Amino acid sequence: MTPNESKLVTELAPIIQRQLPQGLFLCVGGGTPNTMTIGWGSVGIFWGRPVFTVPVRPQRFTFPLIQKARSFIVGIPEEGGLLEERKRAGTWSGRDGDKFQRLGFETAKGRVVDAPAIKACRYQIECVVKVVVDLTDGNTSPDIVSAMYPARDFHTLFMGEVVACYETER
Repeated sequence: MTPNESKLVTELAPIIQRQLPQGLFLCVGGGTPNTMTIGWGSVGIFWGRPVFTVPVRPQRFTFPLIQKARSFIVGIPEEGGLLEERKRAGTWSGRDGDKFQRLGFETAKGRVVDAPAIKACRYQIECVVKVVVDLTDGNTSPDIVSAMYPARDFHTLFMGEVVACYETER
């Protein structure tokens, strides 16, 4: 990653925090590319490297795709943009067909990882998965379990080292 890309990751942190409640796009590649909306996640520094952590539940269509691909792209739209698409990407399943096509998204190949980037998103953060952590009753605070996981449908955290970060060419 270039110094300019590293600087951009830092500059995007507050934008990511503001936009996560509205959703960002998580894109995975492989034989069946897919996108989904994420409303939780974080960008930070681990091992002296920029890292983006995304939670995905095992029952999601995206889960085995990200497990196999071991990489992903987070697409960050303009603030306040693509709201209807974010909603649909979070409610439609990739099991029912190509969500990129259904959403009317044009995609580009990732610069470093084998995943599609949504051209309508202003920024792209490409990541290679370095750590996978399963949330469980045993490693999650009881107050979070009771509030967020009453059905015990825990997320798995995919911690991806940021290997590219850029503004989408328009």
